[in-house]
Parts: sequence; structure tokens; C-alpha cells
Amino acid sequence: MASVSSKKSGEMTPLMKQFWDIKAFHHDKILLFRMGDFFEMFYDDAVKAAPIIGIALTQRNKKSEDSTPMCGVPHHSIAGPINKLLAAGLKIAICDQIEDPKLAKGLVKRAVTRVLTPGMVFDSETLDQTKAHYVCAIHLDTMSFIDTTTGEAFYYDVRLIQEKLRLIDILPVAEIVVTDAGALWLKDSRLSDRYLISEHAVSVSDSQSLLLDYIKKLSVSDVEFILQPFEKREIQHRLGISQTTLRHLEVFSNYKGGEQGSLFKAIDRTKTSAGSRMLRQWLSFPLRNTEQIQARQEKITLFRDNMMELKKVREILVGMGDIERRMGKIAQPQCHGRDLLSLANSLKIGLQALKWCDKFFTFDHADSLSEVAELADQIERTIDDEAPLTVKLGHVIKKGFSNELDELIHISTNAHALVAQLEQKEKESTGISSLKVRYNNVFGYYIEITNTHKDKAPAHYHRKQTLANAERFYTDELLELEKKVLSAQTKRFELEFEIYMSLRVQVLNAAEGILKLASICNEMDVVSSLAWLSLEESYCRPVFTTDKKKLLLQDSRHAVVEQFIRGQFVANTISMDHQDCFLITGPNMAGKSTLMRQVALTVILAQMGSYVPATHAELPLYDAIYTRIGASDQLSEGLSTFMVEMTETAQLLNAATENSLLILDEIGRGTATFDGLCLAQAILEYILSHLKTHVFFATHYHELTVLDQKFPQIKNKYMQVLSKENGQIEFLHILTSGAVGQSYGVQVAELAGLPREIIQRATSLLKTFETPEVNKVVSKKTSTNQMSLFEAVKVELDPEKQQLINELKTFSVLKTSPLEALNQIAKWQEKLI
Repeated sequence: MASVSSKKSGEMTPLMKQFWDIKAFHHDKILLFRMGDFFEMFYDDAVKAAPIIGIALTQRNKKSEDSTPMCGVPHHSIAGPINKLLAAGLKIAICDQIEDPKLAKGLVKRAVTRVLTPGMVFDSETLDQTKAHYVCAIHLDTMSFIDTTTGEAFYYDVRLIQEKLRLIDILPVAEIVVTDAGALWLKDSRLSDRYLISEHAVSVSDSQSLLLDYIKKLSVSDVEFILQPFEKREIQHRLGISQTTLRHLEVFSNYKGGEQGSLFKAIDRTKTSAGSRMLRQWLSFPLRNTEQIQARQEKITLFRDNMMELKKVREILVGMGDIERRMGKIAQPQCHGRDLLSLANSLKIGLQALKWCDKFFTFDHADSLSEVAELADQIERTIDDEAPLTVKLGHVIKKGFSNELDELIHISTNAHALVAQLEQKEKESTGISSLKVRYNNVFGYYIEITNTHKDKAPAHYHRKQTLANAERFYTDELLELEKKVLSAQTKRFELEFEIYMSLRVQVLNAAEGILKLASICNEMDVVSSLAWLSLEESYCRPVFTTDKKKLLLQDSRHAVVEQFIRGQFVANTISMDHQDCFLITGPNMAGKSTLMRQVALTVILAQMGSYVPATHAELPLYDAIYTRIGASDQLSEGLSTFMVEMTETAQLLNAATENSLLILDEIGRGTATFDGLCLAQAILEYILSHLKTHVFFATHYHELTVLDQKFPQIKNKYMQVLSKENGQIEFLHILTSGAVGQSYGVQVAELAGLPREIIQRATSLLKTFETPEVNKVVSKKTSTNQMSLFEAVKVELDPEKQQLINELKTFSVLKTSPLEALNQIAKWQEKLI
């Protein structure tokens, strides 16, 4: 921050001294300094903020050697610039004028009226309405979260750093608060590159206290946020899904980062933004408790079986709005009468929806329900339907609500008529037809008589001002009228504000009942939307097999893909017994990855409590889903594609249990063929020997299919491809038992549109590699079309090479470790070179 050391305090203007006095308490924030109709920023604040907001950087006192960088935004359109600064990870202090400049004696008084951070926003309406917006505090073995836009508050007991990172990755966190000591591991984890890390030096025992103290220190007024009691949540009792898995499965975003094509986008049929946020939360943390899952299923089933209620509730919820965020806004100082009216409307709609499905949902406290209904009525009786967006200039309270206010309104709004009546009366009593009663800001109300008639002024007229062509007078009656009119305006504004604030406090005091209703309506929205989805997309209710680890999905479909290719998606039946591993081969584009993803997405939907895309579904209760899919690098961290692949695989192997679902796609493809093959085999053998859980393992290493001889739990599968006489292929997308011996890479490349010359050359090379002196040895298991791991030659070779062939024939892959195999291959290479 630019200092003022070069300029003594006495040499600064009073305005800039006031700026620096305030800035001294907010050195880590952008200070928005109110000057007239603008909020100005100076010095380093201006230099930093101008390019972010997209406004010009100017200079104050340009001709002076001590010119000041500055920029500003109009006070009436401050929300946009503020949100840009917050999105850039900056903190903001809003310094407003706290007295009327017209009444100020000397420098206008200013003070910071609001402090904002990325986690505590200015206007929640500018946020993504389908996402929560959390401030997170981490201290020792606890993590606490508060959404200041809704008051939602909860905490986790988490010991492992991996669990802490998982929560930060999955939940929409905008800011992380830590003590000074707690900041070190966060910086090491590179989270500071993605989040604002706020260090808060305070001695506390847990993250809840840390977070509450941080928010309290930033709050200027007593009430700025609705804060609900902290709810304890258990990450250990939820289906484990890492951010990596969410990304691989495209649960919330597609591979490009957009929502289109994600599971969330495909299943979201909610009618409210709050319902959409709850659906996102359910999808982020599916359940691991059968009773809880079945409770959600039962509500969906009730809606499915009561179509009239389902349709009616969804029609009603469309107009409900967001009760939680409307309550959050009412707690903030910039709220106004229309916010209360919007809340009242939302409450009435929520109560109406609840009446339509009271057999599905219950409200624990009937008295709270009646209080909420009465409060909504009171708001509508009190607040004017055309209330302005400010509460200090009147027109907020309905006429008829208060007799005292009505009288003040009558006087203040009918001042012109009262003055006209007095003017007519004075004209008649004096006989001066040109007499006027007027008002100005300097002299107030006066009676003006031209010089021609000034001698006719009655004795009770007191001279007020002499002009060149007229005299101005006042009377006791005019003074009384002036006092009455001017004080009525002030009293009106004060009384309206008092009534409004009293009602606002009443609403805030009823927050518990209001937010309880909101929570029920949100769940109603989610459950009814899942019921609608299940009917619209022909989903079935899954059954959980707790006594045996069986997975059966009849006519299973991909919840997202089927919506993009209506009527063309090929359903597959998947049946797995305890410890089964599907080793899936086949060409690219045949549907291997889609099949594996659809199984994982079906598990997520099922354990979320939803119906699933199948005609029948039986599933075990998984503790986690782990995936290794796709190719990506992390160049900023110095990690290659293959390193990322191996790192993710290592994390999977270290975390998975016998109750996990594993999805591995083309392990080992990021390195040399033999390296990749050996790694793929070693990894698969480790999973089968140690984890003994359900595995989907897709590969182009057809040599691995012989492993079913050693591991009977391996079920070789492939995606059917139809080879045509003209050399073309057709993908049938049908999962079939057995294995295939080719990947149809050239044909897939041709379908992708590679130049004909390349396709012809590749075909020629392929024939060369396949046909010269080497013929494939057909496996004894011809019924499954499996290939042997190596090939034999039938041509006469020199004795040394023949010896190598003999060694190859007798070499036992199944009895050799990957490392030993690599060493042996290296010896053979030395002999051949």
C-alpha cells in the first residue's frame, strides 16, 4: 500500500487525512470511499481494482508532483464492480457517508458500513443460484462451513488431510479461514492458488469458534447474517466420491467444464433454486445407510403413485422463489420492503404446497406453521405493494396500517393543496389578487406581495425579505403551516422506518420456523423432481442386497447419454457376483467407457435415494467409488499424463476396500507398450488378490484376457462390433461374454475422418505386421476367442533365434512377476540386437 510518509499529515487535505485514518484499519482490503454520487478508490487500491472492474485509472491533482491514482464507480451501480473484486479474491471495505452532506458542518462524516470477502458477498442474486456459497474454517481436526447467504451451518470431524482436501474440493467453498499455524499445510497443498486463504489470529478450541469469531470481526452491524445452529455431519457415513471421480464421471460438469452433458444437468427437474442446491448436495454425498436411502425412495414412490399431487405441487413450487436466500438478504443492511413482500409470497406458496402433500411431509411444530402463516399475512398488511428499493424515503408502509402515519402522509403529500388554500384565503382577506404563497430552501414559506400592493399588507403580516419589485412576509398561521408540513415529512419517514424495522426484526426472530418450512419445501422439490424424472425416463426403484454382494442391472442405461440420443441408446444387462471383475476389451468407440461410467452413475443415483435408469436393479451398498479414466496432464505442477495416471491409480489402490467399486479404463496406455502391459497386469493382479471387490477393467491389452485361468473371478467381456464385407465396421454397443483379438484402430481412425492416404498406408503397415512369418496361435479356449499371450513362428530360423523362440514357448507368464518378465525381455533384446 502506498504510504503517506512522504507527505506530512498537516500537508494533506482534510478529505485525504480522513481517507488514510479509515484505511489504516483496513489495510488488507480495497476501500470504497463514498464521495458524493461515487465510490472512489485511491492509490494502490485504484491500481489494483481498475483493471479488474474494467474502468479507467485516472489521477487526482494531475499537475501536482504528488498526484494520486484513483478510479470510481457510481454509488447506484456498485454491485457489479464489487462482485468482480470479490471474484478476484479480494476483500472490500465500504466506507459510506453517515450524515447528510447538506447538514454537515465541514467535512462529511464517513465510516465503514460493510466489510465483504469472497465468502461474504454483497448481493446473493449475482451468485449461481444452484450452488451454495461457503466460508470454511479449518482448525485441528474439525472443519466448519457457513453459507452466509442462507445461514446454513455445519461441521465435520476430520483428521486426515486427504479428507479435508476432499471436502474442500467437493463443496463450493469461496474462502478458507485458518489460524496462523494452520495455514502452512494449505499452502503446501497449493489450495492458495485456487482459494482466498484468510489467516485469523485467535485462540480457539474448534473450527466453529474460529469461523464465528472471523465473521463477527468482519460484521459492522449487529445483524448481517442469518446463522442457523451448527449441524454435525459425518463424511464417514456417506458414499466416498473424490473430486477426481466426480470429474471422471462428469457428475457436475463435462470435460470442458460446462454443465451441459453432466449428470446433474440431466437429472435436475427441480422448480426452485434452493431445491437445485439440495439436489447438488445429495449428489455430492450419497448415503451409506439403507434405511435413509429407503426413506427417500418411499417419498419418491408416494409421489409417483399420486400423480395429481405430483403435478400440483410442481406447479405451485414454480412461483415459490428462494426462501433461504430471501431470509439471508433480509438480515443484511441493504434489504428493503420488496424483500419482505417477496418473502411473504414465498411463505404462502410454500405453505400451499405443503398442504397438497401433507401425507408425504410433516412439519414438526404446528404452532410454528401457524406463526409463519400469520407473519406472511402481517407483511402483506404492512408493506406497500409498490414499496421503493430504499426504506428511508417513505412510501414503504401501506395506507390504513397506522392512523398516525396516515395523518403525516396526508399532511406531507397534500402540502401544496394546504398552501393553495391559505393563498386563496389571504387573497380574499387582503383583496390582493396577485398575492402568492411560495417556498424556497433558504427562507422557507413566505407570502409575496408586489411593491404596487405592499401598502395593503395587514398589520399581522411580518416582513421577511425585501426584493427589488416585491416584499415577502410571514404570518403566525403560515409559520404554523410550515412547521406542520416540514415536520410531517421528517416524522413520516422516521415512523415508516420504525414500523419497517420492527417488522424486519419480527421476521428475523421467526427465522427458525421459516427456515424449517424452507427445508421441507426444498426436499419436497427434490423428491418430486426425482419422481418426475423417474416417470419421464422410465427409471426403476433399486433394491439393496445387504446379505450378499451382488450387482444386477437389467437393461441398464447411461443417465446422460440416453437423453442425447433418444431412442437409440443400447441398454445392457450387467450381473456381477461377489468379487467379480469385468475385464472388458474391444475397440475405441464401442462403448466400454460409457458402460463403466453408467454403472458408476447408477450406483450414485441409487445411494442418493433416487430411482435408476434400468428395468430392474439390485445393488450392494458400496462405501466408495474410485475411478481412473481418461488422459490429462497437470503441467503447472510438472506432472505428465502418465504421472497423473499412476498417481491417481496409487491413490485408488491405497484407499479402496473390499466394499468399493473400482472403474479403471486403459491403465498403462501412457507409456511404452511392454511397460504399460506389465503395469496393467500387475495392478489388476493386486486388486484381485488384495481388494477382492467389484472391478470394471477396460483395456486394449488383449493379452490380459488369459488371466481368467489364474483368477476365476475375472469375467472376460467385450463390446460387440459387426465387421462388414467392405471392411467397414458397425458398433453394436452390446456387452458380450468373451474377448476380442483386435482393436479396429484403423477403422475407427477412418470414421474419425483421417485422410484416405493415411488410412491406406496404415492398413498396409498393419498387414505387414500381422502376416509375414508370424501366425497367431489360437488359444485352446476357442469358444471365448481368447488370444494366447505370445505368438509362435513356423519359419526356419538360425539356431540362436530358434533358441529364443523355444524360450518364449516355454516361458510361463502366469508364474512370472512383471519385474522378472521385464528383465527376461531385456536379455532377449540383447541377443537379437
